[in-house]
Parts: sequence; structure tokens; C-alpha cells
Amino acid sequence: MMKSATGVNDSALSQDPGAPKPDEIRQQLRAILTSPAFLGSKRSQQFLEYVCEKSLNGEGLALKERTIAIEVFGRQPESDLGEDTIVRVSAREVRKRLVQFYSSPEGSASPIKVELPSGSYAPEFHFPAPSLPREEAAPHVLAIIPSPQTKRRRIYWLAAAALMSIVAAAVVAHFVLPNPNLRAFRTFWEPVMSSGDPLLIAVAHPIVYHPSNRAQKLSLENQPKRDPLQRPIQVPPEKLNGNDLVPVFNQYVGFGDMVVATEVSSMLATKGKPVRLRMASNVEFADLRKAPTLLIGAVTNRWTVEFQQSWRFRIDYTPGARSVITDSAPGDSKREWVIGANDDGSTLDDYLMICRIRSLYTGGVLMVAAGLKQFGTEAAGHLISDPEQLGPILRKLPAGWESQNVQLVLHARVIGNTPAQPEVVATHVW
Repeated sequence: MMKSATGVNDSALSQDPGAPKPDEIRQQLRAILTSPAFLGSKRSQQFLEYVCEKSLNGEGLALKERTIAIEVFGRQPESDLGEDTIVRVSAREVRKRLVQFYSSPEGSASPIKVELPSGSYAPEFHFPAPSLPREEAAPHVLAIIPSPQTKRRRIYWLAAAALMSIVAAAVVAHFVLPNPNLRAFRTFWEPVMSSGDPLLIAVAHPIVYHPSNRAQKLSLENQPKRDPLQRPIQVPPEKLNGNDLVPVFNQYVGFGDMVVATEVSSMLATKGKPVRLRMASNVEFADLRKAPTLLIGAVTNRWTVEFQQSWRFRIDYTPGARSVITDSAPGDSKREWVIGANDDGSTLDDYLMICRIRSLYTGGVLMVAAGLKQFGTEAAGHLISDPEQLGPILRKLPAGWESQNVQLVLHARVIGNTPAQPEVVATHVW
């Protein structure tokens, strides 16, 4: 096996004949960052590029969680990293995407292996281990009757070999066979994976309002003309009227929705499962018949609104009010989960809903990933594509959930416009 290089400077790398050279590593890093496995996640790109450059510059030992949180993700030095798990979540995501890359034809042919060991933020660089040659057939030998002493030695060796076999079997069971989280994760996705049809991903279709040409002209009179589309419209309210808000349909996708579509598509791509991505407004009921479907978004997705009326947990919206997740179970004490949001859309937390339901209407499985705002939807995307996040939640569900419908309601703190790992507040299995 070739030696690995971790957390050392360029000169140290070049002195080790068994390690890749810095220029070779950087060339391989560029190929990884521009590959399909990483193009969908700016956060993963920034994380991997940062830790690799730090290691190549001899600063691998300085790669601590707080340092990465500050220098990569812009956190404050006094941030509570017990609550803000962005570095740990990003490291898991990078490890997952590296596996995706090296499982692809491009990655399997790569001359250099970049790895992020579990429990460390310092990457390792090495050449792929060469394939071992096949053993040559042993020559014929003359059988000799062993002495009693030789027999005893043979018994000792057989006992040692048996012990080594037991140890090897334990190692295989721990590292090769699916862990409990992965088994639960695979079971959750089994209806999708066993279907002969691609997964239909139906993205929410929010209505976005553009300012009219008149409003834009009025705004330009009150602010510099440089980069006008990157500045908010500045017009006194009394000079605007209803005609200055122009609705635009079926042309925009929310950031949280994009994260779900990207995360799920990337995860399924590693398993050879194709997807079809469509705006929900362009999906007809006939498209949903028998096909597994992932509905992204709630009140902005026509099909989530349509199907959720028969579910226990659903997301409702009243014009002039806020979105809320309600529990429709019979009883006097109705539960609901609502967030406080500012006029600019910012909030300190969010609630989200995840569903896997075998629909009587479509004959196929319906999955839902939706938050009250984009932060919850983004958190849902990370959750349903990561065995280490979703697996522990599924394992706590009542026995028999594997073949039943599942609804989850979760809460996620929002720190610096980034959702933390969500926690379950309610479940329903039937």
C-alpha cells in the first residue's frame, strides 16, 4: 500500500516518493470539485477545497471545527457549535460525495485518491492501491506423516486461524454489511428503488412578482444606475399602485426546493436510479399514476395541496396569516406548529414535514419534503438523502413502519440563514 500524506506542506509531499505531488493533488482536486457529485453543493466544494489547501500548506493540524466554522461558513467565534452543526454535517456530506465521485467512471479511473477520514477534518492523499496478482498454483509435494509434535503445532495453528476467521467476520459485519441506519434508510427508499419507473420530482411553483417598468424607472431616479437588478426597488409607497406588481408564473424555483432536488438526484444517481424533474404546475394526474413521486414544497405545490387533505399532518396557509403545520387527529386538543417570520422572510427557526405514503389515488408511492419556509425545505433535502440523519429517526418509529405510511414533523433552528440538523416533534404511522 502506498503511503498517505496528510497535513503536510508542499516540500514534505515532494520529498516522499510514495506520495502524490502537490500539483497532481491540486489537479485531482479541480476534477473532483467540477464533477457532477460536487457541482450541486457549493458548501461541499468550499469545505473540501479549504481543508485540502490547508493540508497542502502544512496546516492540517490546525483543521478544527471552530476554525472551519469561522473561515469557511462565516460563523462568529463565540458561536455555539453544539447547536450549530454545519461543520459536522458538511464533513459527512463531503465524505458521501467523495464516495459518489470515486464510484463514477471518471472517479474510478482517477490517478489520485482524496479521502476525508471519519472523525477528522484533515484530508488524505494517496495513489490507489494496486491490484494484487493472483497466486500461482502450488507445486505437487510428497506427503509426509507428521510427528506428534508437528500435530500439536498444527492444532495450535488451526485454533489461531479459527480465531482470526471470527475476528475477520466481526470486522466484515461492522464495516462491510449495512449498518442499522443504512438498512433503515434503504427500507424507506425501497418503494422508489423497486419501481420500474424513474422517480418523478415535482418542484413547487411559487408566483413571483416583478416590478412594472414604471416602478423600475421611478426607482432608478432615486438610486445609482449601476447593477439595478441587484438592488431593491426604492419608490415611495404613495407612488405605486396595484398595476406595479406583475405576477410571473412557472419561471422560478426556491433555493430550498433546489437543494432537495439536487440532493435526492445525486443520491439516487449513485444507485443507478433515474429521475424526472418537472415543475409541479406542469405535472398532470396521468403522470402520477403508478410512478413514484417526490413532491417538493407544500402550499406552493399544487399536488401537495391536493393530496394532503386526507393526511393527519398537513401544511395550511391563510392569506394574510402564516403557514402552519396542523394535526388533524380527532380530539379536543389540536396541535399546530407555526414559526415567527419577519417581513423580509428571515426567521430563527422552521418546521418541516416529510412523508412516504402509498397513495390510493395514484397507485404509487408519494413522498413529500416541505418546510414552512425555504429553510425547512432545505433541511428536509439534507435529511432524506443522508442515512446518518434519517436512519436514527426511522429506527425509533413503531414496529412495522417499513410496510406502512409514514409522516414526520420536525423542527430546525436557523442559524445565519442555514438550517441546523432537525429534530422530530411528531410522527404518524398507519
